[in-house]
Amino acid sequence: MPSISKVKISNMALSHIGARSTIESMDEDSSEANSCNLWYDWARVQALEAHNWDFARKRVGLGLIGTDPTVNWQYRYGYPSDCISTRHIENPAGWTADAIPFEVELNSAGTLKTILTDEENAEMVYTMDLQNTALFTTLFVDAISWRLAAAIAFSLTGDGSIEEKALNKFYLTLSSAAARNAGGTLDRAPRDSEFIRGRE
Repeated sequence: MPSISKVKISNMALSHIGARSTIESMDEDSSEANSCNLWYDWARVQALEAHNWDFARKRVGLGLIGTDPTVNWQYRYGYPSDCISTRHIENPAGWTADAIPFEVELNSAGTLKTILTDEENAEMVYTMDLQNTALFTTLFVDAISWRLAAAIAFSLTGDGSIEEKALNKFYLTLSSAAARNAGGTLDRAPRDSEFIRGRE
């Protein structure tokens, strides 16, 4: 894939909304740069959260929190600091086995995000807060550029219909990503569980 950067993605977003000017830096003194700089990371996180992108997938062994028990679950683990969206807990019985139930909630003090499960030595698979544009796929670049376009459209054009069209394109891109996964990638995630599997 051709080299990509925050500036290039921002210029794609500007092109999507029909802006007449592009930017050369995220920090330059222009309304286009100010809008893109304000909304870029928000759009990136939204795009990451919206789909289980393989390039942003990470797995880690969770750290046990032993001083804050719950009557409904056996174990409470710390929430990974770079996690955008939890996907599943690995089942030691194999990837074709049933999903491991889990739940996301704050600790009793309300100061720490945690993961509750009955799985000992749990290993979580999640979408990480990936910022390195060199690792982005072309489809993700499309997604983030359209999400950014929707976020900046009204402030730069004053036209709400452009914002709506950009948002629709974002969701169409996500549909394309799901279809591509279904058609060309082996999804090793466990089957859905009847239990709560985590809510952000």
